[in-house]
Amino acid sequence: MAFQVDDLRDLIELLAEKPEWRAQLRPLILGDEFDRLPRIVEELAEAQRRTEARVEELAEAQRRTEKRVEELTARVEDLAEAQGRTEARIEDLVEAQRRTETRLQEMGETIDALTASIKMLSDQSTDHTGALYEVRFERKAPSLFGQWLRKPRVVTLNDLERVDEAEVSGALSPFDASQLRALDIIIQGLDKRESGYPETLLAVEVSRTLDDMDLDRAEARAKLLAGLGYRALPAVGGKFATERLMIEAERRGILLRLIDQLN
Repeated sequence: MAFQVDDLRDLIELLAEKPEWRAQLRPLILGDEFDRLPRIVEELAEAQRRTEARVEELAEAQRRTEKRVEELTARVEDLAEAQGRTEARIEDLVEAQRRTETRLQEMGETIDALTASIKMLSDQSTDHTGALYEVRFERKAPSLFGQWLRKPRVVTLNDLERVDEAEVSGALSPFDASQLRALDIIIQGLDKRESGYPETLLAVEVSRTLDDMDLDRAEARAKLLAGLGYRALPAVGGKFATERLMIEAERRGILLRLIDQLN
């Protein structure tokens, strides 16, 4: 028998009046899935709550991250500013170092100039001192060398004809001639120590402080004069001489006189 519309209306009215029928018909009409729908909805709601909680956690983490980023950004800006100040300070120090190096170079040049000036003055002082002693020895020749020579007097190369003749003839080399011209003093006199008082020349080197080089020069230049036929002896004079040097001079037969030995 066909189901009529009036039958549907009657069924609806009956279901409205009989809730227990609706409960029995619901699974038949909607199936088992409908019964599970509340549980599914609750599970979805729970999942949504967990998602929202997780989202809130992520949001909080993001807020903390953003705050940390802000702090780091501020710190980076502070560091960048400090770096800028450091670089500026370094540049100031580099510039100061350049100025210092320039100043040191200028001071070094000044010191070099002063050193050269002092050396020049020292050399001039040495020259003046040497010249002073030469003058004193020339003036005091009789007193200084009188114990060895009679009638001692200072002569020059111009007074020694053999020197001029040897230089003209080439018997005396230019170097040897320059060595003789470098002699501080030439003293001529009669040697008291020899019988007959032979005429003798003293080739004298004068220095404030006598040393071995003075002995060597006096000896070498006396030999040059002897080579020209003169009876020549080496001699040295000055203000200071060590005991060792005086012993060495005596051993080599070099006459030695100190200015303070003047009576």
